[in-house]
Amino acid sequence: MQDPRFRLASLFFLSAAAWSSLIGALLALIWWLCCTRGETSIRSLRQFLLFLLVPAIMGFSAFLSGQDGFSYFCRITTILILASWMYRERYPGELLDIGVWFGGKRTGFDLGLVGELSMSALEELAGEIDLVSVAIRQKGEKLRVTSIPALVTVLLVRQLRLARDRACLLTIRGYHGGGSHSPVFVTTGYDLAAGAFSFVILVFSLATRDFFIISGSTFIV
Repeated sequence: MQDPRFRLASLFFLSAAAWSSLIGALLALIWWLCCTRGETSIRSLRQFLLFLLVPAIMGFSAFLSGQDGFSYFCRITTILILASWMYRERYPGELLDIGVWFGGKRTGFDLGLVGELSMSALEELAGEIDLVSVAIRQKGEKLRVTSIPALVTVLLVRQLRLARDRACLLTIRGYHGGGSHSPVFVTTGYDLAAGAFSFVILVFSLATRDFFIISGSTFIV
């Protein structure tokens, strides 16, 4: 999908569908496989296992509390997969384009700038983690639990310094709020079709969810 507006709208529709029901999560995965060819930012099996760790813990916690842990795991995993695809497809300045288009050159510009700075910080953090992993391998050592607090502290300090440097740069350039920006979007027929398909999935997921709730209540009565 080339138009980030339709990509963001599709992410919202599909995430809502996946959260609403297990059927919605399954349909969202089908959309992801058909419309994006299964693209994701996950690059290795290790990253995939770490990727599943959080929803697995949350699903197990839900199971211990008496809820449907399997359904919770599937729904959260689907939402994370969609977010991973969205991250892979984004281009620099995308959030600024959407922000200005949606909220104008004052509020929209500020929100888009905050989004771009946040995504840039995440990319910097990912790069720092990769460098730490390379350094550990070059030393022939393994990551120990006892060394994690020190590594987290170093990464946190570097992120705080980066945020300070960017704040100083904006101050030096005289930034007070808002800005001039003219976003240009390229919308294709594929974007329209994929976006419409995601909306249909959301509507169908909500409709079937209500149907099963009514059917279950009737059966219990």
